[in-house]
Amino acid sequence: MSYGWRTVDGRDVEICDECGFDGRNVRNESADLAEVLDRLAALDDKHDAHRRPQSDIWSASEYIEHSVEVIAGILGYIAGVLGTQVPEVNDLQSGARAVATMVPAITDNQRGLLLFNEYPFPVSVEWLLRHLLHDLQHHVLDIRRGAARIALTDLPEVYTVRREKPL
Repeated sequence: MSYGWRTVDGRDVEICDECGFDGRNVRNESADLAEVLDRLAALDDKHDAHRRPQSDIWSASEYIEHSVEVIAGILGYIAGVLGTQVPEVNDLQSGARAVATMVPAITDNQRGLLLFNEYPFPVSVEWLLRHLLHDLQHHVLDIRRGAARIALTDLPEVYTVRREKPL
């Protein structure tokens, strides 16, 4: 997997070759974030959410706990740049509420404000929103892969294909 940032039309965009995220295609962070947060909540409700697919791969619950930390951190960065109160994010539900309240209120001018010294280069509020979206969408993929790995382990084998390299 590789992901990186590219400058396109004067804006920094994030692109990931594993999950397919392409920041150039984001049109509505609020709606996209709400959708991915709903997907994470649904994945956390699965009966085996606390089960790790392998000892070195997080469970769905662990990915969601990490996602809550990421939501709190990035919204905290944005609040710091905007000079607003840092939202309280303790779980996925409070994270979703904070996103639903904070993100739509960000103005076009505020989207261009910069955060310094947290990433290898100054990043805009817009970049932070899209980075949050990518991180959460990527973790949905991580959780789905883990659930499939658990199912392949648990269910009776009929036939299995293993590839050493991705297609």
